[in-house]
Formats: sequence, structure tokens, C-alpha cells
Amino acid sequence: MRPSVPDVHISDPQDAELATYRTLVWQAVLGLIFGLFAPLALVDPMLWAIAAAGTILSWWALRRIKNYPAELAGRKLALAGLTLSLLFLTAAPADWLAYRWMIRHEARQFSALWFRYLMQDEPHKAYQLNLPPQFRPPLDDHLWDFYRSAPRQREGLEKFVNTPLVRTLLALGPKAQVRFYRTGNQTHDNSNDQVDQYYAVTYEEQGEKKSFFVLVQMLRRKLSSGQAGWQVVDTQGGVRPEGW
Repeated sequence: MRPSVPDVHISDPQDAELATYRTLVWQAVLGLIFGLFAPLALVDPMLWAIAAAGTILSWWALRRIKNYPAELAGRKLALAGLTLSLLFLTAAPADWLAYRWMIRHEARQFSALWFRYLMQDEPHKAYQLNLPPQFRPPLDDHLWDFYRSAPRQREGLEKFVNTPLVRTLLALGPKAQVRFYRTGNQTHDNSNDQVDQYYAVTYEEQGEKKSFFVLVQMLRRKLSSGQAGWQVVDTQGGVRPEGW
């Protein structure tokens, strides 16, 4: 007499899933891998492609699994990859835009200080902002004494004062009005940021208002101390902003 074999009854849906062989979708695996590397998008805009690839692969995997649920597996992997990729695909541009805005704001404050020193007839202080941050003497009441006792540094100050733009701004003094016009080029390279900004200088001559533009090119350097310092690397008067 043959022994009876009991019928196999699967009551748990998870057991049913294990009992049925399903192919793991390769897009789900790749989507999760790209999702795990998606935080690199915060480092450089060129790496946004990692988060974008993770989003596309994970979405593709979910679509395939939805169309063939009984044959394909990997939904949880695809969801994890999609969540990570979308998170950093959104966070990276937001962080990049916030950083650019902060750099522009700092540049405007620094260039405004440069103009203010010249309008207040303090060219020695304005010249300090043209020097690399790590080589600047202290901005205090002894700064004139420093230039009197340092011939080479005094020669650099004299060349600065004799440039046409600086002479014009010193001559106009507080009679001129300096207004920020727009930001030009803005670049980031090797932890340094360069920002070009245009300013409109307006003054009155013989009852008639006249204006000219000034281009201020500034560099934000990463210092050895880990901090950052700004420097005016070039100024040009009488320029025409792009699109003017």
C-alpha cells in the first residue's frame, strides 16, 4: 500500500512568492547601485548624471515589474534606488544654486567695500583688497606707516593710484553714486571661485548726469588655513556689459 502524500498548501503570500521563481530585473540592481553613489552629485554638477541614471534605471525597473509581476522581481531594490536618486537629483541643484547665490552675495559685499574706500579717499585700503589675502598688512591706523617704510609696497600703491579708473573714482569721491548692475561670468575651479560683476557709476557734470560702467573681477581663494579670502584681481572702467 502506497503511503499517502499530503497536499502542499501555501497560506502565506510570502511563501507563495518564494515558491514561484522570478527573474531579478537587472535595471533594479543597477538603479540601486547608482542610487548609492548619488550623493556624489553634491560634489560637482558633472556628477548629477549619476543620480539621473539611477532615477531612469529604477523607474524602468518598476515599469517592467508592473507589466510582468509574476515573472520579474526586484521591486524593493528599484524603489530604494529611485528614492535615493530622486533625493539627490533634487538636492544637488538646490545646493548648487544656493552656493552660487552665496558667492555672488559675498562678491557684492567685497566689491562695495573696494568702491567705498575709494569714495572716502582711502586708496591705501582699497589697494589692500587687490592683494592676495595671505599677504595683506592689517587694515588699521598704522597702514600708512607701513607703506612709508616699505618702498616696494609703496611703489605698488602708487601704480594703483595712478591707474585711470582709480584716479577718476578718487576725483569723483562721494559725488558719484555706485550701483550694482549685474553679475557676469561666475566660475568654480579647484575650490576657487571667480566672479565678474558690473557696476554703474553715475555723477553730475555741469548739471548733466553722466554714467559709465566698471567691471570688477574678483577671486575667492581657498587658503591653507581652510578658510577662504577674496581678492580684486582686475578692474576695468568704461566697459559695456553683455547685452547692453
